[in-house]
Amino acid sequence: MAGEVIGGCRCGQLRYRIAQDGPLLNYVCHCLDCQKSTASAFADQLIVMTDSLAIEGRSTTVEFPRPTGGLSTHHHCPDCLSRVYNLNSQRPGMAIVRAGTLDDPSALVPFAHLWTKRKRAWIAIPEGIAAFGENPDPAAFMALAMARGST
Repeated sequence: MAGEVIGGCRCGQLRYRIAQDGPLLNYVCHCLDCQKSTASAFADQLIVMTDSLAIEGRSTTVEFPRPTGGLSTHHHCPDCLSRVYNLNSQRPGMAIVRAGTLDDPSALVPFAHLWTKRKRAWIAIPEGIAAFGENPDPAAFMALAMARGST
């Protein structure tokens, strides 16, 4: 997917635009933190460079220390409380956008599933999609993402 995609929170107050070349880098995380934060079986997420992300509207933030020592800052709409994106102090220049906040997420196909040892038994990962039992090595994960981005 080249060009610009748009999305926002449930009520429409907090909106964003992603302007980048290449496909959106979509992955799914099945860890318990993601299950709890989505109140669902997994989190469907996009890797976006912060210089490609333009935010319009108000947000409120909540900070969470990560087990690896970083700080994850979650950005929510203060009106409807939808979590739209987060930033991690250990990954400067990168945002993680909740894929379900896109106005049209129908074309997304995840390139990887993380924390599959925590996934629900009824979830089937399609053949050919990378799957990691826990967190993959960050460099290897980004190399996989970038390889997907060049196709």
